[in-house]
Amino acid sequence: MTSGFMTGMTNSQGYVSMLRDDFGKSYRISENSEKLKPDTTYRMVASIALNEDNTARILQMVPTLSYIAPEDSLIPDTMRIKDPVKIESIYIGGGFLNLHVCIKVQKEGTKHGLIYSHIETPGMTGFTLYHNAYGDKPVYSKYAYISIPLYGYGLAKNDTVFLSCKGYEEDYEYKLIYR
Repeated sequence: MTSGFMTGMTNSQGYVSMLRDDFGKSYRISENSEKLKPDTTYRMVASIALNEDNTARILQMVPTLSYIAPEDSLIPDTMRIKDPVKIESIYIGGGFLNLHVCIKVQKEGTKHGLIYSHIETPGMTGFTLYHNAYGDKPVYSKYAYISIPLYGYGLAKNDTVFLSCKGYEEDYEYKLIYR
């Protein structure tokens, strides 16, 4: 079994037919019951089981929040809410800045908002993660996956990618090396 951040491509019927992990390995999918939009690429966290014929079965797919980051100055102040999150893991892979985040919620089904933006900084590509808990109290943990595309920023090998956000205990400021 293999799991992690992956990019999936759907066929003309809307089923994921190919997955590519962040380390360049591709998997031809033999079984998948969840129908999505046809001929589309999706970013996800997936768990797959490998078959004897070198194909794979999708055991679980969880969508990620993944879009080209808007410039931070274009984000309205009403959306720049800095309620805390906990960064469970962060890494660069597959051309994305990947985050596994934990948010604290009071009850199932409460609304939370996560957005991120790009910050223009000389010599560095930076992102800010915003979380709006809409007044929900921190009681138990829910998880979210974020996959920020890094193409289009002119990154070269060994450039710095920066991420900041508010944490529960202390704020996060990550500096990662693009490879």
